[in-house]
Amino acid sequence: MNELGLNFLRWMQEHRTPGGEEFFLRVTEWGEGFWLMAVLGVLFWVFGGGVAYRAGLALMAGDLLSSVVKNACCIPRPWLRDPLILPVGDAQWGAFGYSFPSGHASSSALLWGGIAAAARRGWLWIPVLAWIGLTGVSRVYLGVHTPVDVAGSWLLAVPVVWGACRAVRRTEQAPAQAWIVLGGAALLAAAGMAFMRWRPIPEGADLFRFGRDTYRAAAALLSFAAAWHLERTYVRFDPARLGAYRIVAVAVGVLVLSLMMGNLRRLTAPWLGENGAMYALAAACPMWIFVVWPFLLKGLEKPAPR
Repeated sequence: MNELGLNFLRWMQEHRTPGGEEFFLRVTEWGEGFWLMAVLGVLFWVFGGGVAYRAGLALMAGDLLSSVVKNACCIPRPWLRDPLILPVGDAQWGAFGYSFPSGHASSSALLWGGIAAAARRGWLWIPVLAWIGLTGVSRVYLGVHTPVDVAGSWLLAVPVVWGACRAVRRTEQAPAQAWIVLGGAALLAAAGMAFMRWRPIPEGADLFRFGRDTYRAAAALLSFAAAWHLERTYVRFDPARLGAYRIVAVAVGVLVLSLMMGNLRRLTAPWLGENGAMYALAAACPMWIFVVWPFLLKGLEKPAPR
């Protein structure tokens, strides 16, 4: 199976074109941090938590699981297994860590699959599955993952999306069972970090740098769970009461999110260190999306009808 995947990449490499590379680079960008968070934020600020919380939990939990699987399988990138494979340069710089499963493909499947599953509209699966498939193809076309890496990502996403939707639905039906999400997120984050501490690392490697993606995902999951609890308990954001101000909510919310993701690591690195700044940014994004900005928007809400 491994050799079959590498053979396919070699064949794909021979048929790449400049136009195709540019197109799939744009596609693959939507599987990266800012766009994933922007979609989640817009979803929450416009429609509320019904769909956003399910998709967000699937994305955060699945991201952590994907990172753990990467470090458990330890499958090198395609160009390390075969020097004849030459990935597209602009895609390679962001392809760090192990190869299986594909992080971009899993993130796309987790977020958009979570949206479609939570929305419960049959027709929505058509564009969602097309987009998930296109993102997976982009990773193969650009030479940074094999078809096996992408297929593994899709298989991982299915039970995670199902579990996230089920967990959030249960807490909506019985608010006293919020511990399911909070406790599950804490347990999963602790397990992921414990795995990285237990796993042998290459001689001379820095522990936190070696497992930085797992720690980043754990920080994001814990922050999401805390934000979910704070918003549901204290903020109680209702976008329907914003009226036309929802346009302002989206425009300003995405702008600030962009500024955060472009500058927060650089600004906090002198105090927190490179890795600490990465974890701080990962934790800050869910807090901004679900707590800080919705709290600030409360002043624009229309009074509830009597």
